[in-house]
Amino acid sequence: MITGVGPALVDRICLIDEFPERGGHAVVKKVEKHAGGAAGNVMYGLARFGIEVRFVSTIGNDDDGIFYRDEMEKTGVKCIFKVLRAETGRVDVFVDRHGERTFFVYPNASGMFYPFLSENDYRWGEYFYLDPFPSEKSLPAHLEIAKKAKKFGKTVILNPGYPYSKLGVDNLKDLLKLTDIIFLSQEEYRMLEGVEDYVSLTVITKGSEGSVALKDGDELFAPAFEVDVVDTTGAGDAFAAGFLYAYIRGFNLKTCLLSGNFVASYSIQMIGARNFPEKREIGNFLKNYSK
Repeated sequence: MITGVGPALVDRICLIDEFPERGGHAVVKKVEKHAGGAAGNVMYGLARFGIEVRFVSTIGNDDDGIFYRDEMEKTGVKCIFKVLRAETGRVDVFVDRHGERTFFVYPNASGMFYPFLSENDYRWGEYFYLDPFPSEKSLPAHLEIAKKAKKFGKTVILNPGYPYSKLGVDNLKDLLKLTDIIFLSQEEYRMLEGVEDYVSLTVITKGSEGSVALKDGDELFAPAFEVDVVDTTGAGDAFAAGFLYAYIRGFNLKTCLLSGNFVASYSIQMIGARNFPEKREIGNFLKNYSK
């Protein structure tokens, strides 16, 4: 039903007390290894919720590539990977005791992506979810994929993140014109001023302040759920998975926002970017909050 196209990245999450001053040092108390990458996280979450999912990316011919594929497939994601003679993409994530994090990205194979999908791949499903690769070739690749997806009548969803948002609307408008739904943080929305003029639905996450949807000149707001924050890594991806699950199932936009907030609040109470409620839990949530 939905195809994600984005970088396959293995996260190494390093827990520290506080970030040091420039030139200082911090002691790493614990390291955890998780599969990551924004589109991969969203597809993983949707698969856990019972949605049919495919994920397209480039991985390396190494142990991390095997680890990444295994993590996706055991959840039910169909992997469409091009295996390259390179190391699999990696991110070192440093997280302090307040849940704030800093990323160091090693693009490796994820920075070598090119559009290799067949026409049959474009015929499958209803949605395409696009997330930037750590490469200068990412935007042209996504533009080609979006054009073909629209040719086959698909709904194109874009998570531009910082890499695309920093380009501004003028440099991103060709892709925006092919985009139906866009997910943005509050900061990214400021960088892409006027983006709602190009897309049908703009969804903005505001952290502890909740989330907003802009459609046809109307603005909908949903409050966040108060929880104890452990790690905010992947909070936006968890939100997108929760929102899209409700959206695909036909719930109204207010319920979709609440569903996104619920899944994000669940995620940030644990370490890592792939902490999702069970299908039964999100089902019960939607049953209660859609009344």
